[in-house]
Amino acid sequence: MRNLSDAQRAAVTTAIEQLAWTVVRETLELEPDDGPCSNLPDADMRQMWLAALTSLLAIRESTEQLAASAALSAAQRGADYPAIGDAAGMTRQGARRKWPGLAGLSDERQRKLTWWNRRGDQFADCVRAVLTTADLESPRLTVLRERLDEIEQTSPAQRIDVFDMALVDAHAVAVGTPRPTEPTAAYANGLLAALTADAYAAMNSHSFLVNREGLACETDNCSSEPIVELWRSDYGHRTIAACREHAIQALAQPATRIVAAYQPDAALSVFAEAHGED
Repeated sequence: MRNLSDAQRAAVTTAIEQLAWTVVRETLELEPDDGPCSNLPDADMRQMWLAALTSLLAIRESTEQLAASAALSAAQRGADYPAIGDAAGMTRQGARRKWPGLAGLSDERQRKLTWWNRRGDQFADCVRAVLTTADLESPRLTVLRERLDEIEQTSPAQRIDVFDMALVDAHAVAVGTPRPTEPTAAYANGLLAALTADAYAAMNSHSFLVNREGLACETDNCSSEPIVELWRSDYGHRTIAACREHAIQALAQPATRIVAAYQPDAALSVFAEAHGED
């Protein structure tokens, strides 16, 4: 609040005080006019002030949470620690200690926006196909349907934040549910797995820091560089790293799904080639 005028600070204090006493009245079931200036017995006023203390501390806790959310949102939109510290009335180092992990979030958000602008419509269409062709209803599908509705009802400025949760649920459906037996449904499920793998590879800042030097394809002692990870039932129901050639071959087998990609577009290109697409 270092940039607020004295009048603005006073207005904020008054608003907080009014909120606290509104909570007190609701908690103690008091009359609308009861408050700090009431002419009531000390025992009643004591209870009121104790309730006010509880209310104010709850407001402080909520304010801290909202401040952290504001710092996060500012960082996602390009604010650095000096700017965040200045807004919070503290040094850059103080802001970093209070809200660690904000550096680089704007770059990650930009990667999300870039991916969504390229693949957002395809992702939404694929989710609809999975929901339409699913063999059985399940809690995971219900949640994914709610996420898709939320994306469609959210403003473009907020859509990328909603997409984060939709991606988590889409991944759970794509790799955590039994493969459908009907070919169209199986294709939709496999494509959704490839899309989520591609999204994580393109958007997650940690993927750029992982050293994969020396990592090799785990198929038939192949020494080629892997580009995706597959879930394969014929490998003891575990994930294995696979090069392009062996990933394409494996995706022709029932129940094989892409669960991760080591570079953007790798999952989708492998999936497309495995299904004879350009």
